[in-house]
Amino acid sequence: MPSNFHIVNKCKLCNSKNLKKVMSFPKLPIGDKYMPKDKAALTKEVFELDIVMCQDCHHYQNSGFVNPDLIYSFYLSRPAATNPNLAEAFKDYAKHLVNNLSNNKKDLFAVEAGSNNGIFIDYMQKNLNVKVLGVEPSNLYEQAVKNNINTINSYFNKDTAKKIKDKYGQADFFIANHTFSNVVDNIDFLEGVKLLLKDDGVFSMQTHYHKSVIEKNLIENFTHEHLSGFYAKPLKSFFERNGMELFDVKVVPAKSGSIRCFAQKKGGPNKVLNSVEEVINDETKFGMDKLERHESVKAFIKKRKDEIHNFISPIIKEGKKIAAYGTSTGATTFSFNYDLGNFISFLIDDDEFRQGLLSPFYNIPVASPKKIKEEKPEAIIILAPLYADNIISKNRDYLSQGGKFVKIWPEFQIIKK
Repeated sequence: MPSNFHIVNKCKLCNSKNLKKVMSFPKLPIGDKYMPKDKAALTKEVFELDIVMCQDCHHYQNSGFVNPDLIYSFYLSRPAATNPNLAEAFKDYAKHLVNNLSNNKKDLFAVEAGSNNGIFIDYMQKNLNVKVLGVEPSNLYEQAVKNNINTINSYFNKDTAKKIKDKYGQADFFIANHTFSNVVDNIDFLEGVKLLLKDDGVFSMQTHYHKSVIEKNLIENFTHEHLSGFYAKPLKSFFERNGMELFDVKVVPAKSGSIRCFAQKKGGPNKVLNSVEEVINDETKFGMDKLERHESVKAFIKKRKDEIHNFISPIIKEGKKIAAYGTSTGATTFSFNYDLGNFISFLIDDDEFRQGLLSPFYNIPVASPKKIKEEKPEAIIILAPLYADNIISKNRDYLSQGGKFVKIWPEFQIIKK
């Protein structure tokens, strides 16, 4: 690609050019680009991030995309590996596929796009006797291969599907967990899925649920990785236009609100369940297709920014240190929307893969929790709000010594001894 950023002037699901901006964010660097010191200068570039809605099918998407190679060439996010609850939920999810949607077949074959370090399909092959193949574009594929999980280092598209089909045959399951929203060309991706799936195969897709993002103010989902904000109604139409049908939808608690969709080739063996229309009806009542639906999110961001700065300003004036806990793509979104980058002395993360690196753009050092005892910051802002209670529980000593944790979601809260 000749440029690092590309404007998208048509809907990713229906190709309509009838797009309307609904929300703008500050320009952001690539959110998960935590880099070693000698490469930190590579994270200084920032890119626009606007959210637009298709006026025809009402799909939400980013106004453009960053060259994927910049995002995935050095990638650290391993959600299931660092989140025991998600890993456990994935086990039940995998069992549901095999036990309920395999049509009693044996010798099952599953392909997962965006397979990360392979934790989902590794469970399938070890515990459910399924032959598996992962497709992972980032450096994380190396961890999967090291753990004997058959994985190719590639983006999934129609061309990749042809190569997999020629070498391995067609799949019973095609899985995309927190991947489909990151895809540049969803139509080409789905063409690959159809090519690779058997006629009675199942496409299973889980991603952040845009209704939950709005309803719960989950602004960490607004990133350059997440190119689409999915909900059921536009997805149902998308599948129908492309020769498939959505036969089941589940709203699941993963990441505080995700949607799990099951689709098959049109006329496939699985009955279309009431869950599809039930979820769509709920979305309609909520007003997901209304342009003004994001106004509450805008108001939330402004209010939260003011609350945070009213708290930290006196601390900064006194020359005391502010730290932050959590380093991820979402943490970058928080830092920029709440204007925190110049006020954080250091970042803390339990993930040793991130420790010793520098944050995107601001180059804030990432340390282990031991740094808390050494530096004794006046306050620690939690930039991993979904894990706030766990973080506080593991660091009670800091509170007992007079420290303060700052929760930024769902409410603004100062946690003291």
